[in-house]
Amino acid sequence: MNADFYLDEKAYQVLLDACNNMHFTEIVGGVVDFNLLYDDYWLQDSAVIENIRFAKGEWEVYLVFAHYKNPYRLIKRKITSCFCKSKAETCAHYMRRLAAKDQRGTLQVDKNLFQYNGN
Repeated sequence: MNADFYLDEKAYQVLLDACNNMHFTEIVGGVVDFNLLYDDYWLQDSAVIENIRFAKGEWEVYLVFAHYKNPYRLIKRKITSCFCKSKAETCAHYMRRLAAKDQRGTLQVDKNLFQYNGN
């Protein structure tokens, strides 16, 4: 068994001072910072990709919305979690079809658009 964590009084005081002084170092965000939330026109031309992963004893279903011309512009959202892999795959398939503008799946992200250097 691990020993209890201990933080001496001096280190604790430095930590508290840093937390208290944080408001002096941070700046308030402006309206321009919210453009990411309002600038959602690109979602009209996004490809929807389902992503399933096993974590903490359950299968988590994610949908990834990626612009087919600019794959670096993407949003990943957790949809649901299932205890059975086949149920998660079925759920992911139908959720992708429901969320996609093009339900046939002809909008594809071209992997050649990623500028990847193998070095």
